[in-house]
Amino acid sequence: MEFSIIIATYKRCDSLNRLLDGIARQFATCGISHEVIVANNARQPATVQEIDRIVGVYQSVDRERFRLVHEPEAGKCRAQNRAIAQARGKIIAFFDDDVEVAPDWLPIAAEFFRRTSFDVMQGPILMPPAMREDQAFLRAHQRYRTINFVQYPPTMSEITTLTGANMAMRREVFDRVGLFNEKLGPGRSGISEDVEFARRIIANGGKIGYEHRAGVFHEVDWSRLTEEFFRQRHEQQGRSRLIFKRQSTASIIANLARSSFTFAWYSLAGTERKKYRAKGRYFHYRAMLAEKMASNKISQG
Repeated sequence: MEFSIIIATYKRCDSLNRLLDGIARQFATCGISHEVIVANNARQPATVQEIDRIVGVYQSVDRERFRLVHEPEAGKCRAQNRAIAQARGKIIAFFDDDVEVAPDWLPIAAEFFRRTSFDVMQGPILMPPAMREDQAFLRAHQRYRTINFVQYPPTMSEITTLTGANMAMRREVFDRVGLFNEKLGPGRSGISEDVEFARRIIANGGKIGYEHRAGVFHEVDWSRLTEEFFRQRHEQQGRSRLIFKRQSTASIIANLARSSFTFAWYSLAGTERKKYRAKGRYFHYRAMLAEKMASNKISQG
């Protein structure tokens, strides 16, 4: 088996169905052996059953190719790790359940791993074509940046971080650096599991390549383009980064003070984008400090 494609899912049933439909139609005839493992991380019985039903539709056509694992305990990383243990592919790819794949993703990814010595491939995460001229969306995206679109220049070949909605890696990467950190990511700290995993890869001498042709299209969820989601996302980032950065209280306070000042300054004199970047850092360090103080209080007894 050349590729195992892992999709952890929690409750986006319609999005999951669109993704599986695209994979089934576009990958089946490309001549590259692959399997698709859906890791059902739903906790509500009705949602568990609906995800099982959706996957069952594809299994009824090709049971060998479409597989299902269950992980009832909350956590995207936990679900992915459960699926990795059952994956048979030499290359293990990961898609979020709210993307749609470009038709030639699989042959391009296969060529990337045959042609290069990179341990990991990051592919672009693109805006849906229909949204590229939607001015209301573009304004909201410019303000909040809470949907992770990723597109580096085509000439860039090597990077040092990951965005988990579209990535693939050689199986032996997990032997060298371990599995995903189950304290991080959706269902746990909320975010940054991909960033922390990339840091371990680099620290262990691994290399991450960028393949600009292996794209996916990220759906637009308007509920993510709000003040409330913006605050929650940056607070999640602060709590998540504390888990693996282990910053001191003094350094967090200094960063919080700096971000508070820049937020106040840009609120008066800066562009909207500069204001929101500073506002995000303020929420980040405020949540990090609260988490640090709560952790210190517990450790002191």
